Amino acid sequence: MFNLIINLCEKHGFLRKIASSKLNSDQLKVGPIGTLLLHNLKKEWHYNFVTNKENTVFLADNGSFIEAFQFARNICMERLPFGIAEIQENKSELSKENIMCKEVDFNNYFSDEDKVNLKCSIFVSSVHSTQFFHQWQRQRRIWWRKFSPNPGRYSITDIKTDENNIQTVQIMATYPWNSQLVETILLYPKPKEAILEASKFKDGKKIVQSHCVVSNISLNAMFMNTICDAYDESTYKGKVRTLLRFHRKIAPYSITFAIFAEGVASNRSELKDLALYLTKQLRSNHLSTLLLPSSSKLPLQVQWRQYDELGVPYSVLLNERTLKDGLVLLRSRDTTLEEQVHVSELVAYMEQLFKNY
Repeated sequence: MFNLIINLCEKHGFLRKIASSKLNSDQLKVGPIGTLLLHNLKKEWHYNFVTNKENTVFLADNGSFIEAFQFARNICMERLPFGIAEIQENKSELSKENIMCKEVDFNNYFSDEDKVNLKCSIFVSSVHSTQFFHQWQRQRRIWWRKFSPNPGRYSITDIKTDENNIQTVQIMATYPWNSQLVETILLYPKPKEAILEASKFKDGKKIVQSHCVVSNISLNAMFMNTICDAYDESTYKGKVRTLLRFHRKIAPYSITFAIFAEGVASNRSELKDLALYLTKQLRSNHLSTLLLPSSSKLPLQVQWRQYDELGVPYSVLLNERTLKDGLVLLRSRDTTLEEQVHVSELVAYMEQLFKNY
């Protein structure tokens, strides 16, 4: 099953092999469309951990955690809670505490220089740290389930406590071949030595000790998990239908166009011009839109199959009727159902679909 997924992704530009022998470590690179998927995953991580957090979270440059911590501590007037988010791209920064880089199978398909770790550390009062730790576990599991077509595959392991009293839980994704680690959450009862002297904070007239709750996510593992999670094979009209059920917020392309005109060539030319116009309108509204030159030349079913395998959530069918009454057919990848939308309302309608999760 896993090799089927790899082959599909190679075919459509999510991945590319750098060796032709048996699949093993250091053989995969991210392809052109995969680069868009990585960008969207990183953007959603940033939104959840930095932009949309109840607590203030500061984004640190790669390797500048201590400087970010000191800045956050000063600007928060030595009061808790606050957080530091990091995108660790330097191999030396992926320390022993990053359990993911050594244990997760998905990560083993990428070379060390390609590995990126997404880390967020939240500093909370020692009085509230345990409650926050358990609450964050639930929130993080909900986040993974929200983007999944198979929410039931995500589970949280039991808490493990080591000799340093560090508590660890892992969020796992279960597949037919095995379970994959997608996130590690840790509770540190005392801070690193580098910030030990600055680990005490004000709580009214009291001085409290800070604890730290940390989330570690391998971007490479999240990338591979997203593809495997979205992969689906189902029977449609007596034939096997292969597709990627990407959530509409992380799909590399949000919408694409199919052109079907059996009449005169001038109609096909007009529909191509209309598709180009709508593409510009959608892109100007920050909707990633795919318009292929072959969209007017391939049979309609071939176009649907290609777009489904690319994981595009919605496709717009432009046909000769569109030129008469302005109606287009908006096709859903997941249901294959088509709904009529007037061409003048398409952009606004698509904005609403992608505005909410």
